[in-house]
Amino acid sequence: MLKPSKNPYGFRNLLAYKKAEELQAECRKLTGLFPRAKTFLDLADQMDRSARSGKQNIVEGWRRNTTKEYFDFLGFSIGAVAELEEDCGDIWKGRYPELFGIRGVMGIEREEREEREEREGREEREGKEERAEREEREKRGNPVKPLSPFKPIKPLNFPFDIEKLPFYPLDTNLPPIVQLKLRCKELNYLLHKLQQSLETKMTDEKTLPVSALARNKLQKVKQDQDCLDDFLTARGFRRLENGQMVSDEPEE
Repeated sequence: MLKPSKNPYGFRNLLAYKKAEELQAECRKLTGLFPRAKTFLDLADQMDRSARSGKQNIVEGWRRNTTKEYFDFLGFSIGAVAELEEDCGDIWKGRYPELFGIRGVMGIEREEREEREEREGREEREGKEERAEREEREKRGNPVKPLSPFKPIKPLNFPFDIEKLPFYPLDTNLPPIVQLKLRCKELNYLLHKLQQSLETKMTDEKTLPVSALARNKLQKVKQDQDCLDDFLTARGFRRLENGQMVSDEPEE
C-alpha cells in the first residue's frame, strides 16, 4: 500500500525526530571527551554511528513508498538506539574504568567520588556507634541524650541502579552518561509508539503482513490466557505443567 503524498520534510515535525537530533548532538559531545586511545576512539565511533543511525533511519523510512517500509526503518532506528543505550550502560557499570575520571562523562571525578563515599561511610559508622552506645546506656538504666541529633547518611551505591530512573522529565543533575542512556530510552519509547500507530494503519488498510497478523494473534491469545489464569488463581485454582487447572483447596 503506497503512502499518501505528503511533505517530504514532514519528519522534521515528529517529536521522535527532534529527540533523535538531540540524542545525536549529546552523544557527540560526550564521546568527544573520550581518551585518544584506539579502544576509546573505536567506542566513540560506534556510539556516534548508532546515534546517527537512530536519526537517519527515521528520515529514510519517512521517504519510503509504503507504510510497511516506514515501519521497518523505524525498527532499524530502535535497534541502533538500543545498541547505544547498551554502550551507555556498559560505561556506567565500569567496563571502561579509564572513563571514571572524566567529569563530562561520569559527572564526578574518581577522587571526588571516592572521598565522598569514604566520608559518608564514616558518618554512617559513627552513627551506628552512637546508637549502640545509647542503647547500652539505656539497658543499664542510664539513658543519655545524644549531644546532637544525627541521621546517618546512606552511602552512595556506585553505580546505582539506573534502570529504574524515569526518562521524563530528564534529570539534568544526573551524570552525563546516565542522561544519554535515558535519552535513548525516551527515543525508543517514541519510536515504538510510532510503530504502533503504523501497525494500526496497516491493519485498517488490510495491508499488515501475515507474519505480523500471526504475531498479534499469538499475543492476544497469551493475554487472554493470562487473564483467565489470574481469574482462576484468585478463586483458588492453579495451573499444572500439563496445562490442567486444579483447585488449591485441600480435599476433604
